[in-house]
Amino acid sequence: MSYPKLSGVITPDLVQTIGTGKYSASYVNWSRTMQMMRDHAPDWLPFCVSASDGGIVHRAPVGGYLLIGFRHADGRETTTVPQAIMDHKNTAIAFDNIDSRDITDTHRRGICLASALLFGLAYELWAKVDIEDPYAREKAQTTVEDVSAKLLTLKTAEQCREYYKTLSKTVQSEVTDNFITRVKELEDKL
Repeated sequence: MSYPKLSGVITPDLVQTIGTGKYSASYVNWSRTMQMMRDHAPDWLPFCVSASDGGIVHRAPVGGYLLIGFRHADGRETTTVPQAIMDHKNTAIAFDNIDSRDITDTHRRGICLASALLFGLAYELWAKVDIEDPYAREKAQTTVEDVSAKLLTLKTAEQCREYYKTLSKTVQSEVTDNFITRVKELEDKL
């Protein structure tokens, strides 16, 4: 069975970082992950396999886990992926201490893990691979002349400021004088 191939879908602007130093981690939050699934793998929705007691938490030697997969609207299913129920230090939570918040947090984490493992969505973060910026080539090819011409077409100082923010730091450093001049011209007209 073939699954959607979603590697390369995420962009740097979707990535968030939590923590600092060696304790930092980059991630795409679960709601964005699901939106990308809806956009790039329509009709595939996550599901949890029921445990023997009828719930969704499976008992492990220490703690519990969810089995998460994806099901297509036509009935096809992926294999399932286990996601351990852990605390904020990634330590298993004793089965009898697992609460509803632990389950919902694990479900969301598990969807992200399963979408990376099964479809390649945001695998770059897990593999610590650089995420390609789809606009990098365009940004790199922007010339001082291009930016200066664009600034002249903008009608307000605020439009100029917003445009300037979209430029790479390198291009910004090359066009700062032109930017300041144009903003001053527009503000003086007021």
